[in-house]
Order: sequence, then structure tokens, then C-alpha cells
Amino acid sequence: MTPASTPTSTARQRNTPRPHGRGVRVAPALCRRPIRRTMARRTLVRRTLVAVMTGLAALLPLAAGTATTAAAQQSVSQAPLSIPFETGSADIPTSGRRAVEDFARGLPDRTRVLVDAYATAAADAPPHAARRLALDRALAVREILSGAGIGPTRIELKVHGAAPDGPADRVDLDIRGAG
Repeated sequence: MTPASTPTSTARQRNTPRPHGRGVRVAPALCRRPIRRTMARRTLVRRTLVAVMTGLAALLPLAAGTATTAAAQQSVSQAPLSIPFETGSADIPTSGRRAVEDFARGLPDRTRVLVDAYATAAADAPPHAARRLALDRALAVREILSGAGIGPTRIELKVHGAAPDGPADRVDLDIRGAG
């Protein structure tokens, strides 16, 4: 190689564009503008699809669940059940047993039951005696409910001493909703 040909070859190398833009400068406005428009279109399309899918998802349960909703409203409107007990006893009367079984049959699936148990104890009894009696009553009602097909995770027990209002010795059953 001659020294005269060397500058010519380096001049050619500098002027030839290289792949992937290495060594070649392109005006930033020419390069970024189409990408910004494409990204804006993609974003707009995504947001539109999300809005449409969200709207459809909101409408589907209303159309598909009308019968289920009506059945749930009917059972939720069911009045709470109160079972009276004899003072000092945890034995459920026969009429109370039938009432609990009927209550359990009327519940839809996944509905939880709240069992509030109240009891009074004799004046000379220890302080925890009323709560222990109320617990025995709640457990007796829970046994009937589970025998009627209500799962143990769907039954919530609350044990109280003396009732703030109404009959002092009773167990109240109420619906808590889907669980």
C-alpha cells in the first residue's frame, strides 16, 4: 500500500453508513416521530379494549345471575330466628329443633349463619356460669345446623351472658351473607 491510497480508504470508511446506526447521525425528529405516533395508537387501543372489557364484565353478572340474585334476596329477607330455652338448661325444645332445621333448609349455598347465644345464671353461681351455659346452647344449635348440611366454616358463634333486650334465655340465628 502506498501512503497516498491510505487516506482514500479511510475517507470511504467514514462516509459509508454502518448498520444499526453506528457512526451515522440521524435527525432526532425524523426518528422519534413515527415511534411516538405508534406508541400513542397502541396506548389508545389498549385503553379502549380495557374499557370495553370492563364494561362487558360489569354487565355479565347482571344478565347471568338474575335468578341467583332473586333467590339470595328472598333468603336474606328471611327474618332472624329466636329459640327460647328453659332457665338453666341447654336442651333444645322439640319445636326449636324443627325451627332450626327449617331455617337451615331455607339457606342458599355459601350463606353464613350467625348464632348469638344468651343465658342467665343463678345469683349464687360463679360469674362465668352464664357464659358457659350460653356456649352449651350455641354448640347444641351448631350441631343441628351441621346435621342439616351447613358446614362448620359457615357457622359463627357468639356467646353472651345476659341478653340486653328480649327474653334472657335464648339463641338467635341470623344470616351473615356469602362467606
